[in-house]
Amino acid sequence: MAEKNIRIVSKTGERLILTLLLVIFAMTAGIMTGCGSLDGDVTMNQLPIVEYTNIPANNDTFSFAPVIHWKGRDPDGFVEEYMYADVIDSTALLDPAYYIPFIPEDAWIRTQATSDTVYLLTSSGKVTEHVFYLKCVDDRETESAVIYRTFFRSNRPPRVPEIKWFTAPDGSFDERITIIDTSYSLSAVTESWPGIGFNWRSSDPDDKELYRIPLEFKYYLEKVPHDTIWQWVSQGWTTRQDLVLSGLESGHYTLTVWARDDGYEISERPATASFDVYQPTFEQSILLLNTTREGGGAQGNIQPGTQIGEFYRQLASRYPDTHYHHYTAVTDTIQPFKAFLGRFKLVVWFSENRDRVSAPFEGRLREYVRAGGRLWVAGAFVRSWTSDTTIALAESSYPAQPVAVSAPSISAEFTGAISSVRDLPSLSIDTSKTGTAYRPFWRGGYDLYPCLPSVDVMTAGSGAETVYTFESYTDTASGDVRNEQAFVKVSVDTINFPPTSVNCLIEIDRRRVLHVHRVLNVTRGALGQVQSLTNNVGGTQTIVRISYEFGEPWSVDDSIEVDYEFQPSSDFHRKPVAIRYEKVVEKPGGAFEVRYRVAIFTFPLYFLSDSGEVGHTEGPVTEMFNGMLDWFFYPFAH
Repeated sequence: MAEKNIRIVSKTGERLILTLLLVIFAMTAGIMTGCGSLDGDVTMNQLPIVEYTNIPANNDTFSFAPVIHWKGRDPDGFVEEYMYADVIDSTALLDPAYYIPFIPEDAWIRTQATSDTVYLLTSSGKVTEHVFYLKCVDDRETESAVIYRTFFRSNRPPRVPEIKWFTAPDGSFDERITIIDTSYSLSAVTESWPGIGFNWRSSDPDDKELYRIPLEFKYYLEKVPHDTIWQWVSQGWTTRQDLVLSGLESGHYTLTVWARDDGYEISERPATASFDVYQPTFEQSILLLNTTREGGGAQGNIQPGTQIGEFYRQLASRYPDTHYHHYTAVTDTIQPFKAFLGRFKLVVWFSENRDRVSAPFEGRLREYVRAGGRLWVAGAFVRSWTSDTTIALAESSYPAQPVAVSAPSISAEFTGAISSVRDLPSLSIDTSKTGTAYRPFWRGGYDLYPCLPSVDVMTAGSGAETVYTFESYTDTASGDVRNEQAFVKVSVDTINFPPTSVNCLIEIDRRRVLHVHRVLNVTRGALGQVQSLTNNVGGTQTIVRISYEFGEPWSVDDSIEVDYEFQPSSDFHRKPVAIRYEKVVEKPGGAFEVRYRVAIFTFPLYFLSDSGEVGHTEGPVTEMFNGMLDWFFYPFAH
């Protein structure tokens, strides 16, 4: 009985296990065939769902392209992508729901993003109604129901663009500009030549305080008349707001720039920039540019300046294609000046005026150099250049520029230039020219020591070669002076006063006096006792205060002799007065290319002696000039 019961229970267990296996199999089969319940009901793939998530509400109006956000979900999978369509069909506007089956397939835009900028394009000055349809697609390529909202878009075209020269301040922006000065044009932008550049800008009247409508621009360059330069025409609309041109032929050009807003509305008219371009030819050798002013006067103007010009023309006579131009007044102009300069390989700019000539073309010469020209500046007028006008006549980073030092212009006793270059001779002044042709260069005590006292020294920075240094007559003086004439001072000012019966002031025509040994009034046969001495830093004199025994005051008519000792070496001696510099760039393969060459001499050449030595066919100035021309015209980097 017990065994029977056990068998019954075993059979009952077998039936239960079989039943469970059948249930498990049925459930598995249901899952695989889409059955969601044991009773045989079929559950299909559930549709994904999409919805709007940001603020734009139905019937909102926009004056710009809004960013619309959405999200989607799939109850039994995941969302693969989204699709939206911006429709302005009249049927859709009347009944958006009815139009859903008729939305063209190519109107749908596919994206995996959950937002996009929707342009809602419209016509200028009108309000356009749009139906924005949206749906999503799940991982089984099943589409959600289509939802929609109606939006309205208004639009005004962007403002007319404004344009300016790329180095001009922002206040120079304008709808139409004309660049008066001719621009040089090279084949490509270089370290020295920045190209022909423009900037432009525009704005949109639909801009909001916290939102600026993005704009695009299209530009094209036209060589007048009506010869479009296709290289400088934009391939399409772009967000760039600048352009640097190069490789342009000589001629007149107009650059035109249009603006377009996010509704693809174009500005009413373009911005235009008109300009002239000159491609330098450098076909002639030398331009001699003389800015020596003619006439007399306290400023030490040359008389006649044409004589100096002839001297330079003779120096450059080995080049028959040399051109000479004399500016007798600062108002003279050459038009078109850049096209004139660009014909010459070398410009020699000189002036023998002691005081600076305010020539109006320093900036043009600087651009000429940066475009590949070569420039030689010579003359005493160099001394008063400032760092911003000198600018090395090339680049702001140019390493050598003349600078006026603290000593006054008449205090530097220049008698010549000492060569620092093996192939160039040292130079000395021609006393016949300084004494007759140009008396204002030296005065007073310099009658005994002819010199050019307005020559200054300069700095020679890294990369610049010092060509000449300053030679002062005091370098060979002993510093011990006997029986030199002095003068009694009678003027009334802060340091001078009329002589009294016990003392007076006398003046010695010498700077850097160290000690006065003896003062003798030859007329009265009386010795004076030195009380003090003051070197006049602003001029060439030293003031000495003396005392003597009671009697009549010493007079300006008295003959005064002094013995004294002075510092013989000038502060300027052996300091640079001429430098030269060449800008080179390394080319592929290790070769070097010369961009430009510049030389600056702070002393005039006309007042130097060009008398040749026995056995020499050339004088020292001519020899130096030819040596410098060889340096300028040498085709390779030195």
